Amino acid sequence: MSIDQIPFGAHLGELRRRLVYCVATLALVFFACYAISDYIVRILFYPIRQAMPPGATMVFTSLTEGFMTYLKVSFWSAVVISAPVVLYQIWAFVAPALYDKEKRHAKTFMVWALTLFAAGAFFGYWVIMPAVLSITLGFASQGLEAMPRLQNYLLFALKTMFIFGIIFEIPFFMAFASRLGLVPADYFKRHRKVCYIALYVLAVMLVPTDFFSQAMLFAPLVCIFEIGIRLSGWLRV
Repeated sequence: MSIDQIPFGAHLGELRRRLVYCVATLALVFFACYAISDYIVRILFYPIRQAMPPGATMVFTSLTEGFMTYLKVSFWSAVVISAPVVLYQIWAFVAPALYDKEKRHAKTFMVWALTLFAAGAFFGYWVIMPAVLSITLGFASQGLEAMPRLQNYLLFALKTMFIFGIIFEIPFFMAFASRLGLVPADYFKRHRKVCYIALYVLAVMLVPTDFFSQAMLFAPLVCIFEIGIRLSGWLRV
């Protein structure tokens, strides 16, 4: 029986089954991450502990902030760890409706997208966060004490890793669009100035209140965009 002949109710049943797998996996991984949340928090908070002045500590200002921080760390860790299972379930649901060529493109897309996102998140954690924290916390002096708030740092860390995970996808999306013929191979090169403006607007949207942070974000955006231009030309049809 072809995919077009499968009853609509069977599609709904299959979708329900895949969703149950995804939710169950996320729940199990969440409980496992919460069991080792102390270890995860130590890893996540390593950059700021290295950048803080000797004797300085982090603080929380509400009774539930410490508990909620551990819950959030466990949840987002579970989301990241469960992502391959969730993507596989999505793939298993849509694959029967794809042609062989489309399946190959989809597999390539998922593998590279996951790999580049992980590389970008690691770059944000290992390179960008220590650099930003060393500069911002470097203003602590005898009359200015650094007391970072627990939840603010968590949001900063997650945001930084997510943003750079997305940024590292840019060359891949550019090359993929060029390879599929969605845009000409030299499209991004011919519209470089306009793209630079768009990238700066993106940096402003992501960090709306701090020009220094905007500049630090804009610089790697430009470098990655130039990599995407060269990759698009290399993979032209």
